Amino acid sequence: MGMTIINPGLLTTVQDMGRTGYMDCGFSPSGCLDGFSSRLANFLAANGAREAVLEMTLCGASMRFDTDAVIALTGADMQPLLNGKPMPMNRALAVEAGDVLYTTYARKGMRAYLAVAGGFDIAPVLGSRSTNVRAGIGGVAGRKLKAQDSIACKGTPARFTDIKTRVFDVQKYGFIAGVYGKDAPLVLRVVESAQASYFTQRGLHTFYEAAYTVRADSDRMGIRLEGPAVESTNGTDILSDGIALGAIQIPNAGKPIVLLHDRQTTGGYAKIGAVLAQDVWRLSQAMTGSFVRFERVAMSQAQKKYCMMEKEIERLRLKFIDKDRQWTMQNCCLVM
Repeated sequence: MGMTIINPGLLTTVQDMGRTGYMDCGFSPSGCLDGFSSRLANFLAANGAREAVLEMTLCGASMRFDTDAVIALTGADMQPLLNGKPMPMNRALAVEAGDVLYTTYARKGMRAYLAVAGGFDIAPVLGSRSTNVRAGIGGVAGRKLKAQDSIACKGTPARFTDIKTRVFDVQKYGFIAGVYGKDAPLVLRVVESAQASYFTQRGLHTFYEAAYTVRADSDRMGIRLEGPAVESTNGTDILSDGIALGAIQIPNAGKPIVLLHDRQTTGGYAKIGAVLAQDVWRLSQAMTGSFVRFERVAMSQAQKKYCMMEKEIERLRLKFIDKDRQWTMQNCCLVM
């Protein structure tokens, strides 16, 4: 027993931390686009970071719980209602069989994440439960969820006795502060690649000084940006090579595309650089029309930021899962 989907919303899929080790076979990693919000949902539900969650995009799903459970909803504010009453986000909540969770269009952000204590009982494919819609694998039959889908749960752990204490104050600790608005530009830190030599000095100046907006045709494959064209020396066609998370591909039209988890495994356009992982998470929550700009950082600085990020996330895990380790929110500064 678990839950039954009443309305699947615009795009709701099962995702986890992604499918690694198969890009050479043509399979993109997939996985949750906002790696912080998905992990936070799991930690609040007393799960490990790699448990599968439901990722809801722009317009959330509605579902009926067919068994008692403990849930957590994080990420975009989709104005959730539980049995018709406003439901708080970023905390663990007990639900009973027959309860109905309803979500609608995101008021802030783009993607919300629902975790269930114990996790969803879904068989992994190539080591991951993540849905890859293009390949038709993972999740529920390799597709987005639809009405009447039934998703089994593994069962709430018996040790889950501290539900009321499992609360994360997003406003106070601000890990994703400033992500959801459209007014102030979202700053994306970039490690420049060797292929930056494909662009003129004027093109590089444009790339780092101009403001771009998130286009409506962005998806899980990549965030397409509208703004001044980045001038190349002689076009941006290259021999296809591998593509990392956050790679910024510049087609011949000169408009940047930041590639995400469902990206193609190889690509034939020059990549000016790559966006830091934590900024990719922020970008995945940017609404259509949001302003972004790019800022160059050194590799050493990017590595330092990554280690800091993982350290803070580990502290969150210890707070919500390992109750024998003393830790307080005052020790944690989540602004990176």
